[in-house]
Amino acid sequence: MRCSRHILLFLLLAIPATCFSWPAKVVSVADGDTITVLHQSQRKEIRLYGIDCPEIGQDQGEQAKALTSALVAGRNVEVEQKDVDQHGRVVGLVKVDGQSLNELIIQNGYAWVYRQFCKEKFCFNWFKSEKLAKQQKKGIWANSIVVPPWEWRVTQRESKTEEDTAPVIIMGGQPNTGSEESFMSKLGKALTPGSGSGGGSSASKAQYRCDGRTHCSQMTSCEEATFFLRNCPGTKMDGNNDGVPCERQWCH
Repeated sequence: MRCSRHILLFLLLAIPATCFSWPAKVVSVADGDTITVLHQSQRKEIRLYGIDCPEIGQDQGEQAKALTSALVAGRNVEVEQKDVDQHGRVVGLVKVDGQSLNELIIQNGYAWVYRQFCKEKFCFNWFKSEKLAKQQKKGIWANSIVVPPWEWRVTQRESKTEEDTAPVIIMGGQPNTGSEESFMSKLGKALTPGSGSGGGSSASKAQYRCDGRTHCSQMTSCEEATFFLRNCPGTKMDGNNDGVPCERQWCH
């Protein structure tokens, strides 16, 4: 009998703690895939495992947050911890009324399956849910062009780096830090054909805007690709650096 108890105790200790769920109450929603809960009088920030929603500031970011808020704000949930990320947040699965919040967001079309990190068996079903949401044009998939949040974050970091390293321009004996017009903007105008007289360049600038897209697959014409290459940071559309973007897809 004593031996059996020891074996049972060993088996219980051998089960990873992350297999257990713990109860919590949602007290705030930061964005589509990040919530804060109260557990045993302690606040814990939860990053939803295996999904990635549009960021706040990105197209559809506020809608993703609104969906998550509608599903769990102020409600009791169950949290199954899978990991802790570099920011100290609990990475986990969250259940509300016995349903997976992570998967509900995918099913409603406001999250990608985070392929880089979603490695569990159930991720296969999540891929099916994402595909179905695309076919039904739910949420973000109602748009003809969608930018994955991981690409958008890279663009934001690169843009900030360019702003931080922009040189100080001396004008009229006084340093101009670019508050009226950034150095990169002036450089873009200088490199854009016809920018001085306004012709085609002004029309392009009125028609297009930098919105986080960086790849040829996200473009719709050679003119659009050329605008993005010349005016927007972080583009990846000129592999041979000859100044002509998307030569296979658009600019033949």
